[in-house]
Formats: sequence, structure tokens, C-alpha cells
Amino acid sequence: MKRFHKHKSLISYFSFSIATSALGFLAALVMMRLMPPEEFGRISLFLSMQFIVVPMISFASDSLISINKSKMGIAEYEYFRRSYVTFAYLMFVIVQIIFFLLFPLGVLHDGLLLLIPLYGLIRFLIGIASTEYVMEEKAVQYGMVAFSTTLTSLLLTILLLSLFSGIADWRIAALLFADILFLFVRYRGRMKLLWTLSVDKGVFKDVAWFGFPLLLSVAPAWALNESDKIIIAKYADMASLGYYAAACAIGGIMITFNMAMLNAMVPKIYQALGENPEGMLPIVKRYVAKFVSASAVFGCLFAIVYWAAADLILPEKYAAARQIVSVIILFSLARGLYTVLGLVTDYYGLTTVKLKGIIYGGMTAVAAVIFGVTQFGVIGAAVGVGAGYLVLSAVLWVHLVKKSHKNVLACNIVNGI
Repeated sequence: MKRFHKHKSLISYFSFSIATSALGFLAALVMMRLMPPEEFGRISLFLSMQFIVVPMISFASDSLISINKSKMGIAEYEYFRRSYVTFAYLMFVIVQIIFFLLFPLGVLHDGLLLLIPLYGLIRFLIGIASTEYVMEEKAVQYGMVAFSTTLTSLLLTILLLSLFSGIADWRIAALLFADILFLFVRYRGRMKLLWTLSVDKGVFKDVAWFGFPLLLSVAPAWALNESDKIIIAKYADMASLGYYAAACAIGGIMITFNMAMLNAMVPKIYQALGENPEGMLPIVKRYVAKFVSASAVFGCLFAIVYWAAADLILPEKYAAARQIVSVIILFSLARGLYTVLGLVTDYYGLTTVKLKGIIYGGMTAVAAVIFGVTQFGVIGAAVGVGAGYLVLSAVLWVHLVKKSHKNVLACNIVNGI
């Protein structure tokens, strides 16, 4: 019975994840038809900056929710959560003030960006509720609320863009409305958690100590994954960013496939590493080959289907995005390579090595994207991100080779060889 419940939860998470991702893809297709590329670019820039603002508001300590939820008693955990939410409110005020100060200086050239801290705070509060659903094994509730939020934002987006004008402001308004609406659903019956504050210096200190090292990794991770949008907006224009964002939305199917592959491989890789520690390098090579081969086959099939239906998927005003999709599909293999190597470094607790790789990869991505965009246009951004992931993978591979040699040496010593 317990095993059935476990499989039921996995099926629920997977099913709702696929359905929610499909709605997100559909939303991108709808926006391409109702919005000009430059407005699609504004949305991409807004969402890209979320990846650095949300960790600032949460102080990159949101994993404390799941940790303390499992370790603390009910009363103690609720007190911690209340204090942590208060801490996040204070961080939100600080970040919002910074945004207001940057706007007149011209650093933030779009008034829409002033809403980013508020959106980040809402996403943080949603994240707490979602984590609690997971910890309480409420898979169906978790999936239903996430799916309903995405569906509501999609329907509202279609309504607003159709009735008014095809500007990014309406899409952001739809996202905010849906998130706030279902934030109330998530906290139904316990809304006082959102406004009952608690200033506890001990909790604040724990959050700061836990999150500070993780906060240091946010910038290089953002540089690797999201800086391409900022660079395109700076060195090209918003229309070019719109083409690139549209291509990323379509090419994102490769990321969904890679994550599904990863979820299937995780237990097998960890089991193999645990049973045969001295054979770590051959195990890594085997699973890297499997992962990249499967990703390449899927990528080829996806590319064939995409080019056969490119005219249907991308409207004429987004024709410039068509070739970019092919490059994103190709360089998703580099991301897939890192996915497996990153999994192994996590298994051995090589967090410093991973941070070093992310820093080198982020620096490479920024430099390569700037060079690529200025020399070859928007398509160079996709190549630059791929180069960053290749450097990250190379750093992890070098350290895993060194660790493999140490494992073999240790086993030989134990066996008296």
C-alpha cells in the first residue's frame, strides 16, 4: 500500500508537470501571435531578472523550509516560518528601494521592471506553500494549484491581449493576478501567516548564515543561464530579444526531455556509484553516453518535426527566430552533458568544485554571448550559452577524473595491492 502511494505521488507530480509545461508552451505560442517581438522581449527581460531578485528576497535560504519542516515540531516550525517571512518582507523593502533608486538613473529603462520585487515576493510566498505541499505529500493539491494558476494566467492573457493591445504589461498583469489569486487559495484558512510578523534576531541570523554562501553562487548561475537576455537587450534591441525568447520557448522542450531523462537515471546512477566506487569513471562515461545519445536522438526527431511545422509554430513576424531554435537544440546537448556530471558531483558532495565550474562557465557565457551577439547577431547568444555549459562540464570532468584516481588508489590500499 505504501509503495502504491509512492508511485501514485510520482505519477501525480509527473502528470501535472507535463500538463503545466504544455500550458506554458501554449501561452508562448499565443503571445507570439498577439504580441510584436519587442513586447515578447520585454516579458523575457522581466522574467529573466526574477532569477536574481527572488534569491535576494529569500536570501537563497528557501530550502530551510523543507529542512525545518521535517526537523521541527509544529509550533517551532510555524514560529520559524513567521520569522522567515518577516525577514523576506524586510529584504523586499530593501530591494524595492534599490529598484526605485536605479530607475531615475537610467539603469532600469522600462517602468515595468519596477514590479519585479513585488512579483519576486509573491513567488517566494508561493514557493513556501508549494514546499509544504510536497513535504506533506499533497501531490494532487500541489499539481492542481500549479496547473490552475498557469491556466488562469493563460486565459487572462488571451483576454487582455485580445481586448486591449498586445503589450507586455497585460501579460505581466495576468501573471500577477493569477499568482495572487492562487496565493490566497494556497493559504486558505491560514491567511494570518502572511501578515502576522515576528522579528527574531536568532532566526534572522540563521537565515543569513545559511543563505550567504548560496547567495554568492546566484550571480554566476544567473550569468550562465539568464545573462544572455540582458546582453541581447543591451547590444541588440528588444525585437531581437523577442526573437531569441521565442526560440528559447520552443527549444525549452529539450530541457523538459532532459529533466525527464535525469529523473529516470538518478536512482540508477547513485546505485551504481554506491556499489562500485572504484569504477566511478567508467560509470560516469557510460551514463553520459546514454544521456547524450538519447538527447541527440530526441533532438534530431524534434528538429525534423519543428522544421516541418515551423511555419505553423512561428508566425511570419517571428521568422527570424527559426534558425535560432536549431542552434538551441544543438547546444542543449552541452546542458545535458553538465546535467549528468553535476549529478555525480552532487553525489560526492563536491559543492566547491561545482561552484568553481559555475563561475568559470558563467564568465565564459557572458564573454561568448557578448562576442557572439556583436559579431554574428542573436544566434551568437545561443552559441555563447552552449560554450559556457561546455566549460562548466569540462571543469567538473577534470575534477571527477582526479577523484576517480583517488578512489582507485584508496581501494588498492585497502585491498593491500
